[in-house]
Amino acid sequence: MRLFRNVLLVAGRDVEPVPRWVFEQALTLAKRNKARLTLIDVVHELELFREILPPGRRAAARRQRLQPLIRLAELAQEQGVETETELAAGKPFLEIVRRVQRSEHDLVMTDGGRDLRAEGVMDSTTMQLMRKCPCAIWVLRPRAANRYARVLAAIDPDPTDPEKDSLNRKIMDLAISMAKLERSVLHVVHVWELSGIPPGSYPEVWQRWEQRVRAEIRGRLAEFLADYELGPDPRVHLLAGRPAVAISELAGEEQIDLLVMGTVCRTGVRGFFIGNTAEGVLERVDCSLLTVKPDGFVSPILEPDAR
Repeated sequence: MRLFRNVLLVAGRDVEPVPRWVFEQALTLAKRNKARLTLIDVVHELELFREILPPGRRAAARRQRLQPLIRLAELAQEQGVETETELAAGKPFLEIVRRVQRSEHDLVMTDGGRDLRAEGVMDSTTMQLMRKCPCAIWVLRPRAANRYARVLAAIDPDPTDPEKDSLNRKIMDLAISMAKLERSVLHVVHVWELSGIPPGSYPEVWQRWEQRVRAEIRGRLAEFLADYELGPDPRVHLLAGRPAVAISELAGEEQIDLLVMGTVCRTGVRGFFIGNTAEGVLERVDCSLLTVKPDGFVSPILEPDAR
């Protein structure tokens, strides 16, 4: 099964634009999936040209900036992976999303680097991609640089919501495929929050309500998972609490290497998004995170000539 066909690997701003372990993971994935691999570096124009340069010098500056990516592309090509490089100027998340839209990438891979803005607020390109990029986002962490031994799928089954149900199935398909590919232990988690009880209710009322709700959710989860072959010794977790906190704590306790979950960005106005669990999880875990969007998700980012 080919999980991805057209992968975009994002370079960072460090001395080493693409750490070798990041490149190796992207290369391995591309080889296994017979996918195309593109390496992209995005900088502000003033960073690239700190002084007024004649056209010839500009071209030379671009070539120099691209050299680290070109060397990696040559290594990938030697191993049979179709590879190209791109240097873009502008806001990183905008240019990455536009590249995804133009070239129909189905996966963006990044090590999740962040930029500190002048006012001291952490501006995360990765967060913006998770909100606005139409394809899957894979945030790589060094914890599992060689192998994903434990894969966790975070789902929220709801048979009354077709969009959510479709997203859950995408999450499960990816997690199961990765677990098979890596010969990993598969974990599945569903986190629920108790609600609907009037304030001031007696403890016995709370207890009976909690037992009823927990039983209903356990049955719904079992019904959903019955459609899947989970492999040998799967671990299924049903937890109560705040999803971002509970999922993060479970990932730490179980030493998860790869967490697969959805980013549900519901919006009534183009470009306005409600915060989602995936963002809270990203800030708390040290494992790699693979996030997917619901079917039919439309990015609010437009090409400049489409505005």
